[in-house]
Amino acid sequence: MTTTIRNRTLEFSVTGLSVVLLALTIMTYFLDQNKSNWVCGPVLFLIELIALGLQTILTVSIWKTTNEKTKLALLVLSILIIGFIAYGFVNFNLNCT
Repeated sequence: MTTTIRNRTLEFSVTGLSVVLLALTIMTYFLDQNKSNWVCGPVLFLIELIALGLQTILTVSIWKTTNEKTKLALLVLSILIIGFIAYGFVNFNLNCT
C-alpha cells in the first residue's frame, strides 16, 4: 500500500514539474516580446522547448515504469532539468535587457 502511494507521489511530482516547465516556457515567450536583446530570449525559449520534449518523455516513462529506483532516478533527472531552466529564466530576467 505505501509503495503504491509513494509511486503515485513520484508520478504526480514529475507531472507537476512538467506543468511548471510549460508555465516557464509560456512566460519566457511573453516576456521575450518586450526585450530588445535578440539572443537571450530566443535561445532560452529554444532550450525550454527541447526541455519540454525531454520532460514529456520523462513523464510518460515514469507512468509506465514499475521499478521504484527507476522512478526515483527519473524524478531526480526531472528536478535537474527544471533547476537548469529556472536558473536560465532568472538569468534571462535579470541580465537580458
